[in-house]
Amino acid sequence: MNADRLAALLDREELFDLVRRERFARDQRLFDVMRDCFHDDAYVRTTWYDGRGGDAYVEATKTWMARTGNSKHWVFPAYARVAGDRATVESPAKIFNRTTVEGVEVDFHAYCRFFSRAVRDDGRWRLMSFEVLLERDELRPVHAGERLPVDADRLAGLRPSYRFLTWIQSTRGVTVSQDLLGDDRPAELAAFHRGETAWLAGTG
Repeated sequence: MNADRLAALLDREELFDLVRRERFARDQRLFDVMRDCFHDDAYVRTTWYDGRGGDAYVEATKTWMARTGNSKHWVFPAYARVAGDRATVESPAKIFNRTTVEGVEVDFHAYCRFFSRAVRDDGRWRLMSFEVLLERDELRPVHAGERLPVDADRLAGLRPSYRFLTWIQSTRGVTVSQDLLGDDRPAELAAFHRGETAWLAGTG
């Protein structure tokens, strides 16, 4: 029993280290470290990317960061489930970004959860997927009293779980899908989790 508990704790710690290391490497432009975190066939979906392959995502990230600057991430791994050589990890997270829009310097924060499948590959855990489950976001001017250059009517029609994120990306020429996973659509989120549970069990 103690050996089983120790193995479970080691898996949990290795998985939590993996998801923290991947985001840290991304933020610090340690792209070789970031690449090593992903399985070759990993699927990644974010607000600006939807594709398969660890190499492809890392290369796209290099291009994206050269174009848009460097947002930062806080990641708090909280929930790991392990079934043999498969696992899922869900982590509360916060995305930070400071940018300038129409001459106004703004701070943007997105509250979300990062969700990943992981597989044990040659004795090491690697990410088989990376998806963002969106909760809410906020936008404020860096300098108090400045007016945000936003169209309130346009914002009103955007998803409440990532309203400002959608707007910020639009200023960069990126059209964000309004069908991403978010807490404002609980039925879709529940269906996603059922699918991930089935994958973990090897039945989906």
